[in-house]
Amino acid sequence: MATKCPECGHTLKIWNIKAECPKCGVNIPNHKWEERLEQDADVAEKSFARLHYRTKNFKSAVLGSKLRIVRLIMTFAPLIALVLPLYTFKLSLPFYEGKQTVSFLTFILNYLLKVDIGSVLALSKGDVMGTATTLAIVACVLMLFSVVCGVLNFFVLLIAGINLRYVFNIILNLLSTLSFGAAAVVFVRFTAACVSLGGGIITDAHVGFGFIVGCILFAINFALNVIVGKSFKAQKTEQPDIDEFVENELRELRTPKA
Repeated sequence: MATKCPECGHTLKIWNIKAECPKCGVNIPNHKWEERLEQDADVAEKSFARLHYRTKNFKSAVLGSKLRIVRLIMTFAPLIALVLPLYTFKLSLPFYEGKQTVSFLTFILNYLLKVDIGSVLALSKGDVMGTATTLAIVACVLMLFSVVCGVLNFFVLLIAGINLRYVFNIILNLLSTLSFGAAAVVFVRFTAACVSLGGGIITDAHVGFGFIVGCILFAINFALNVIVGKSFKAQKTEQPDIDEFVENELRELRTPKA
């Protein structure tokens, strides 16, 4: 494939396999190698300075103050609600009768991983159990959605900290709080629907305090992100932006020390 000599502009043919230009004799691979080396060094220094800026922001966002450390720790706090009682009910069947206490962990292990999803969905379309089953599905989906948002909150906190961002964390915690609380409300309606069916299959049912604890912890995370977000905004207005930071750091690196 033909190209041109970077020195004289002579068009090179495919058979010009020597390193030197046949017209001016300049060594093409080494043409202005010092200048290109300086350009590469300049690019590397700028890239490192940008990385340094983001690293400083990350450390500040995660460990920059006691409140920010508390914010990081509190991202794990809602996990407590996963092992607390969320729903208690008495199950009365022809060959079994007993009280069941469901936490999020037991819901995953004993119900979600074992139940036939297709049968449950088919049951939700029935005339007798349709309403109660649909409410149970909605409540479970809301619980799962809340936990997923809570898990994402931790990873987003780390990623967004690079640029001192926080809005997505606020949204995730708000969604977690609302969906976890909504799941409790739907479970109450599910209980009422089961009672209205009669037959005494599910009796003595009530929502556990795990929902209250979970909602409180998610709400605390929401408040912490709002407060820390205000400090992020103040910090961003006080510190230089990334381009100014890079310029200042390169100036310090290239200024000869006395």
